[in-house]
Amino acid sequence: MSVKGRIAIVTGAGGGLGREYALALAAAGAKVVVNDYGGTLDGKAGDSARARSVVNEIIATGGTAISDGHDVSIDAKKIIARTLNAFGTVDILVNNAGILGKPSSHDDLDGAAFMRVVEIGLLGTQLMTSAVYAIMREKKWGRIINVASNAIYGFGAGGDCAYAASKGAIYAVTKDLGRFSVRDGIKINGVMPSGWSRMGDISEGTKKITRTFFDPAKVAPFVVLLSSEECPVSGEMFTCSAGRAVRETLATFPGSNAGTAEGWLKDWDNVMGKTEDVYFADGCLDHVKYMVKNALGEDMKQIEDFNLAG
Repeated sequence: MSVKGRIAIVTGAGGGLGREYALALAAAGAKVVVNDYGGTLDGKAGDSARARSVVNEIIATGGTAISDGHDVSIDAKKIIARTLNAFGTVDILVNNAGILGKPSSHDDLDGAAFMRVVEIGLLGTQLMTSAVYAIMREKKWGRIINVASNAIYGFGAGGDCAYAASKGAIYAVTKDLGRFSVRDGIKINGVMPSGWSRMGDISEGTKKITRTFFDPAKVAPFVVLLSSEECPVSGEMFTCSAGRAVRETLATFPGSNAGTAEGWLKDWDNVMGKTEDVYFADGCLDHVKYMVKNALGEDMKQIEDFNLAG
């Protein structure tokens, strides 16, 4: 993949999956800014020692890299400034930084802990994207890869759900901004990866699963693909784990027009949808047209005829 000579930033790259992304991009010839603030899983800041360790690995194998210890939720512009000072531009951004947070119960939620997860995962992703966007737009070229999680499918374990919520929001912003950004020569996609890490080691159950089946190194080649000139799409999300990659998307069904509580209950099978009738909408407006057609039996006029801004 054509990433040789490109300048890449990988956030949260001091270990686990982020480290693998940084190593893979460097091995493919990119110059890498390894960002990691060395924090704990509940969001307390540390230092850049982990980032420097990964930089040393890259340099030892003949690659080019620098470390950065800033917090993505606070100092995104400083990360970009350090990159520009070292390399003059930025071509690739991998928004990998995220935390599990300090666990709190669904019936006794710790609001500050919840928001810290959102700050690092979601706000950090958006701040970093915002900070590089004008640079990429001016060049009419850029690649941004956001990291979500299959946790959005739901574990059913209770708790504050902060991690799943932040990753679900990352899915949404990837789909939304990624559909817009292509007009500026920027492709934004995302991955929902599985790979062992200190985050996966939080319980013996998850540790056994991740360390048995999910080598993080097997995710990194797909991130390199999404970072490359050859990347064919924007605004898409992919599960990638154990050497397998697959598009992930939302689906809908024709549904039921019963119109009353009792009617919908009797027609519950159609409310839930049948596998053979599944429909994959090509974006929000396509979904709206599908809803109108199935609810009212009407084909919407061309979207251009509507004043969506009003």
